[in-house]
Amino acid sequence: MIKTVFWIAVVLIVLSLFSCSAGQMFQFQTSSEIKTLLETDTVYPDARFVVLSDLHFYDQRLGTSGKAFQKYIDDDRKLLLLSDEILSSAVEAVIEEAADFVLISGDLTKDGEKINHQGVVSALKKLESSGVSVFVVPGNHDINNGDAVQYTGDTTQPVPGITADEFKTLYHEFGYKEALNIDSHSLSYVAEPQKGLFVLALDSCKWKENKPGHHPVTDGAFSVQTLEWIETQLILAKKQKKAVIAFLHHGITEHYPANEKYYGQYVVDQSDAVSRLFAAYDVHLVFTGHFHAQDITKKTFPDSDDFVFDIETGSLVTAPCPYRIVQFSNGHTASIKSSFIEKIPSRENLADYAYQFVYNGTITMANAKLDGFMVSKEQQQLISSQISKAYCAHLLGDEQKPDITIDNTGFRAWLKFIAWMQKDLIDGWWTDLPPKDNHLTIDLGTGDYF
Repeated sequence: MIKTVFWIAVVLIVLSLFSCSAGQMFQFQTSSEIKTLLETDTVYPDARFVVLSDLHFYDQRLGTSGKAFQKYIDDDRKLLLLSDEILSSAVEAVIEEAADFVLISGDLTKDGEKINHQGVVSALKKLESSGVSVFVVPGNHDINNGDAVQYTGDTTQPVPGITADEFKTLYHEFGYKEALNIDSHSLSYVAEPQKGLFVLALDSCKWKENKPGHHPVTDGAFSVQTLEWIETQLILAKKQKKAVIAFLHHGITEHYPANEKYYGQYVVDQSDAVSRLFAAYDVHLVFTGHFHAQDITKKTFPDSDDFVFDIETGSLVTAPCPYRIVQFSNGHTASIKSSFIEKIPSRENLADYAYQFVYNGTITMANAKLDGFMVSKEQQQLISSQISKAYCAHLLGDEQKPDITIDNTGFRAWLKFIAWMQKDLIDGWWTDLPPKDNHLTIDLGTGDYF
């Protein structure tokens, strides 16, 4: 009897492991009817839209000085104190673009503070009043965030954040009001801002796992139920002959070699299955954020002609303070251009200031990490600026990889070992996976680009 129970347990464990490794099965993989449906061509209606990401809006009434606030700034690279001006300037710039609609792929606030959400809503109302429809999804900072605080002197005090229901209420005018269908297991929804074009607004965040007084979960995933809901919307789109684009906070594929190894929480769980799902249903453009970099990566599959582009847009409050303009034309052509907020009322040279801010901030963070590895201050100076240059190159996009990514001149044995351990990360930041990142034209029928 004991042996029988033991072997039953072993079989159940093996089946469980096999099931997890195999991943979720979708209808397009098992249904002949769906496979036939997927043979229909996708035609994109003419449309012009703007993509923004990672606004990280911060209301200065929550504090701008003191040791606690300085510690936050030292551990970060965002232009929090300029976020209001940058967002206001971005709204004015987007209005000038004469876009049909705007997508914002999460992290609307610093840390989900209700007062910061209210500031974002105020700015977006101005944008919508110009006649531009706005669609948002949450980021990992936005809901049930235990880091929602104000800074008073050298201490922090909790301030009200928001729940998922409050998010849906606050941003009702920016997606949920126009939704054709809303997922009951997440804050995902689908809308049709342009006749013939469905937009899948996807909530990839794990806000249900966040706990009071703790950092929010950075990682992203879709539940089984949400993945089923996504495929249902894609099948409906195919049947109604609608083109589909999607946007979410987390990436659906790696944006540089070793991305998942070092920063896997910036790529959605089961990314291969998710990207394959999109590609199978001709969702060729997926707009993401989260890592704050300007980067576009194309993913293909060895057993089919399917493809998908993960178009990551950098943070509005991190150099180069970007937004993207996307134009559909001729039924199958997508033109992607990048623009940048280069000046605001208080800083005519925002572009230079933003770059130096992130460059210096990354050196500070690298030195803090090297302290943990017991690298001397003298030795830190030899490598931290090299780390910062690599990271900043990735943020700006279209990286030009140097012949030597880490110059170890003057490195002592311990630092050489540390550099060797981190080489593939620094090398990865310098490696620009195809295609180009800032300006690109794509043939959505073939996947060719130039």
